Amino acid sequence: MTVFKDAEALYDILGGFFSDRVRWTDEAHLIHQVGGPITFIFERPAAQICWVPEAASAEPEEPSSERAPFRLVLGAAGPTPLLTFRQDGDTAHRFWLGLLDLQQALARQQVRAQGPLSRAMKLLPHLDAIYPLYPEYLTSRGHGDLLPPAAGLRR
Repeated sequence: MTVFKDAEALYDILGGFFSDRVRWTDEAHLIHQVGGPITFIFERPAAQICWVPEAASAEPEEPSSERAPFRLVLGAAGPTPLLTFRQDGDTAHRFWLGLLDLQQALARQQVRAQGPLSRAMKLLPHLDAIYPLYPEYLTSRGHGDLLPPAAGLRR
């Protein structure tokens, strides 16, 4: 049985996580280092989420600003990506739980990438701060049943 029963569930959970939590982290600002949109194409269920970096402001933002460093596009209508990651929904779920090493997943073709992957690999060390947010998000949204037993968590 798959984690996400359909695209709507994937958008609700992963899309919600990216929108409500990831976009507001200090690490989210690092997406500008990639240099363009990042698209995640999912199989089982078929879905697509694109992270589109927002243009850097010429003037410094005030601390109370609610502007996130990237916006999300759900579905196939996103801009042309610089980087694309293809995987099934279960693989993405394991990745954001911190249970899947991206380099190994790429080598095993669990995740297939297109574009300048070296740029994305520079961001990997910064994801350690984001991984704990996903289980917290799942629990806060009533999806604690999607969490593996605590002994199985790597981070």
